[in-house]
Amino acid sequence: MPPPSGTGSHDLLLGPKGSAQPTDMEQFLTAVTKDVDAYWTKTFKASGLPEPRVSYKWIPAGQTAASACGDADGTLGDSAAAYCPGDDTIYISEKFATEIYDGTLDQSLPGSSRGYGKTVGDFSVAYIVAHEYGHEVQAELGLFDQSNGEIPTMAYELQADCYAGTWAKSAYQENRLQDGDVQEALDAALAVGDFDTSNPSHHGTPEQRADAWNNGFESGDPSSCSTYLDPASLGDGSGATQAGDPQAQDPSYPGDGSGYGLRQQQAAYAHRGVAAVRG
Repeated sequence: MPPPSGTGSHDLLLGPKGSAQPTDMEQFLTAVTKDVDAYWTKTFKASGLPEPRVSYKWIPAGQTAASACGDADGTLGDSAAAYCPGDDTIYISEKFATEIYDGTLDQSLPGSSRGYGKTVGDFSVAYIVAHEYGHEVQAELGLFDQSNGEIPTMAYELQADCYAGTWAKSAYQENRLQDGDVQEALDAALAVGDFDTSNPSHHGTPEQRADAWNNGFESGDPSSCSTYLDPASLGDGSGATQAGDPQAQDPSYPGDGSGYGLRQQQAAYAHRGVAAVRG
């Protein structure tokens, strides 16, 4: 894909050496997902675990897709970017991904609208894909079922960010990242962070989101991401669990339905119903 204006060429190299690279958003989303899947397949195999399996569906602009995690009509639309445990599928709107890629949504996101990071470039989109696959990993490992309602949404989101960072480290070690890719991911993590800490669907502040991704990238070891679900740290060591709030202690609580903080759009979010980068 041609780089967005003013970003320079930050093209992530996908697939085996010499592979044809994607030329449109549908191809890019598929190629990144397969790349992330190959990393986790190798990682699971090394740990003696079965190969992870997940479906994916890219939603063309202006269209909807039926989903177990859909809205009242049972569908997801233009602002969807989510993993749905109910049908084990990653859904991403091509319009949403394109507007992340070209920077159209930048100032509409909770973090970037307040001066934290930015979303533009191919690795911003790759960050989102890898984060959503991180929720698939959580489902494969049964982590949602182990919470007993005691682990807040934010902890799962930060762990998924950390998992996304470990995949990026593997690509870096294979010399497949280009100048600026790491910064794009960090900027994207900052941009999707939110400040509504009293909300049970709070996903983490900009600093927490970026730190979680960077922790995964620096370690390159998925086991280092386990700390985010440690009851002693509850994601970031703050101990903020929304204690006493039954919604906060129920991973199926649907959040505010806003999707990435874009309150003018109706995107799916429900941790357990839909695990999203930003709800």
